[in-house]
Order: sequence, then C-alpha cells, then structure tokens
Amino acid sequence: MNPAELRLLVASGPPREWLDPVRFISNPSTGRTGWSLATLGLDRFREVVFVSGPGLRQYGSVDGAHNVAVDTTEEMMNAVHDHLADQTLLIMSAAPADYTPAEPRDKKMKKVPGDPLTLTLKPTSDILKSIIPLADRYKQLYRVGFAAETNNVREYAARKLREKQLDFICANEVYKGQRGFGENENSLLVIDKSDDSMKLGPGDKEDLARELLNYLIQRIP
Repeated sequence: MNPAELRLLVASGPPREWLDPVRFISNPSTGRTGWSLATLGLDRFREVVFVSGPGLRQYGSVDGAHNVAVDTTEEMMNAVHDHLADQTLLIMSAAPADYTPAEPRDKKMKKVPGDPLTLTLKPTSDILKSIIPLADRYKQLYRVGFAAETNNVREYAARKLREKQLDFICANEVYKGQRGFGENENSLLVIDKSDDSMKLGPGDKEDLARELLNYLIQRIP
C-alpha cells in the first residue's frame, strides 16, 4: 500500500464527561501516542487529520495537520464522523469514556456534610461501533482500534476487534501510575482480522508509533 494515497485520521487523548460546570470524569491519557502517530504521518500520508481531546497541552495539536479540538466523547464521535472519507486510515488511539453523567448539573454541586452523593451514569456512544453502519459508504476505509486493559489483554482485545468490525486492534496493559496511561514507554500487541498478532516494543511511545505505522503500511492491502 502506498500511504501517499491515503488520508490519516487520528483520534487522540481523553475526553471530559462533565458532572457540573467545574467537575468532570476523565482518565490519565496524555494523548502522546496519537500525537506521535499524527506527527510521523505528515511525511507519509497525503493528509493528516488530528482529532484531539483535552490531554496534555503539548500533545493537543500537530503543526501541518488539520487539527480538531473536542471535549466530550460525543464531540469526538461527531468529529470522527465528519472527517470519514474514501481512502482513509482511521486510528482510534483516543481513550474515550465508557460512561457519562445521566443528569449533569448546570450549577456547581454543593457538599452536604454527612450526606453521601450518588451519581447515575449512562453509557456513552461507542465511536468505533457507530461507524459500522457507515463504513459501506466509503471506499478503502481502514479502521484501527486501541484496547487498554488491566487483565486478559489479548482475549478482550480480540473480542473488541470482532465486535467493532475492525481491521486491526492495538492492545496494551494499563494500570494507574505504573504502565500505559501517562507513561513515556509502552508496548503494543497488534491483532488483525485473521487473528494473527505481532508484539511491538517495549519502547518509547514515539518509536512505537513509528513501528505501528510501518506495520500498518505493510499489512493494508
């Protein structure tokens, strides 16, 4: 596959699911992996679109790419939909939320001493699943997902690949403050539709991004 014929669409970083105007649910993703993929893609793909949630500021945009800043998981999904097109490689390296507050408050919640607070959450939209009914509209749309897991990494990743009808999925193990999110080094297990897999890393996230792009370019028909 000649990458110069493809657009690279990268979704990156964490969203924020707002409880009230000053508090939100999120995760420790910095957005560095997605930023590295988009940056390295500038010299290889005919166009790069970078959809970024509010991670670390230095990974929020890519010079030379078409940058789209989003806040919530819903906004990220809409931005990805808006930029789907023929001959596109979509890499969903973002860390979207699974749940969002069912009834976010429009004013700051006040603490009531002695009273517990119960939050009701509802599932967010699944961005990759939402693309399934749209995929037939586009020629040569390739979809790559990420699976951050704390256990049973390969099993859960392979299940996600099938359920979301992906071409590839990149799995890694994460745990607070120890590996994955927020760390400079990582490793990836890349699985394709035939259930073949390859281990990338461990290494710096920029090196991993380069290895992953090389792998995808070689494997995409």
